[in-house]
Amino acid sequence: MKTIAIANQKGGCGKTTTAINVSTALAATGRKILLIDLDPQGHASFGLRAHHLPTDASIYNVLTDNPEKRQSLDHCIANVSLNFDIVPSNIQLSTLEQEFKDKEGAVSELHRQLSSYPSPYEYIIIDCPPSLGFLTFNALRAADRVILPIDMSAFTLMGVGKLLGMVELIKMKIGHVPRVNALATLFDKRTTYSQSMLEEVRAFFKDRMFQTVIRLNVALKRAVSEGVSIIDFDKASNGARDYTALCHEILKLDGVEHPERPVASMVSVQAAREQDSVMPTQEGLEKSFAPDFKEVTFAVEAPAANEIYVAGDFNDWKIGDESRLVRRENGCWEKRLGLPHGRYRYKFVVDGEWTTDAKNQEREGNEFGTFNSVMRI
Repeated sequence: MKTIAIANQKGGCGKTTTAINVSTALAATGRKILLIDLDPQGHASFGLRAHHLPTDASIYNVLTDNPEKRQSLDHCIANVSLNFDIVPSNIQLSTLEQEFKDKEGAVSELHRQLSSYPSPYEYIIIDCPPSLGFLTFNALRAADRVILPIDMSAFTLMGVGKLLGMVELIKMKIGHVPRVNALATLFDKRTTYSQSMLEEVRAFFKDRMFQTVIRLNVALKRAVSEGVSIIDFDKASNGARDYTALCHEILKLDGVEHPERPVASMVSVQAAREQDSVMPTQEGLEKSFAPDFKEVTFAVEAPAANEIYVAGDFNDWKIGDESRLVRRENGCWEKRLGLPHGRYRYKFVVDGEWTTDAKNQEREGNEFGTFNSVMRI
């Protein structure tokens, strides 16, 4: 039995999508798979329509220290499809850290439960919460391998160093060293920014990064809304091809014999046999990226504004929580981003109105008949 944790404290990187579709792709090869939804938000459970199951049949009930609520792992397993089972989440997972506050070895509770279980599964996949707390520590302790989804956006490196630091902490305190493999997700080959980000991340992780790339694919989102995997939703889609390719690569890294890949990814190649190498640490990550990335501060003086965003080539011109500027006490709004060297067009969105950067005189016309600010790093 092999255990894989899928973890990244950054939300929106494709973590749960990867957990669901890796599980389904592995099950499609004839291997028996168990997915554990360790996220209190239960996105994997919802994405597979397992959120309606009895409230006393969740991973919380397996891990809880409360004898009145505790259940066996077998009791909490629900079938999703052929060869594919799930242990759903429960909002009570968020209380586990408090329950185990004074218990010695609490961070190894999931490991103990899985180690003592006479498992019929060849792979156990753990979908971690988007945080680096008690639950994620348990998952990393239980895992043989950690898949680190990294989306190709301006905020992609947020939290990566901290997660690698947590792996180092587990190594020092417990002597357990799961293999960490980065996975490029939400890759848009149409944008130069996605391409440059992929090159930079590959240059750092080297043989610790999957060769498979998960392309941006609307069918992946539609599959989740339908409560099925991408393979069940549209096996001819790019998403299905990419996750099937990732499954193939995982099996090869594990030295497992497997059937030929049903469909091939156009942007994927088979990975070479995994070489022994030093896993990047948090300090190493920061040093390695330092020469190629520069911290840029976007600032707007607008004391009367209610909300301000920055959008540009570096985030595909998207407006959202990750592009929102923070208001300071002096009425100045700021947002700091780490960006690779290059040329970027951008604009601010002040209370819904698109505007150029008043402090930057370099501009160029756009297709809307207005101007974009331009910066060079």
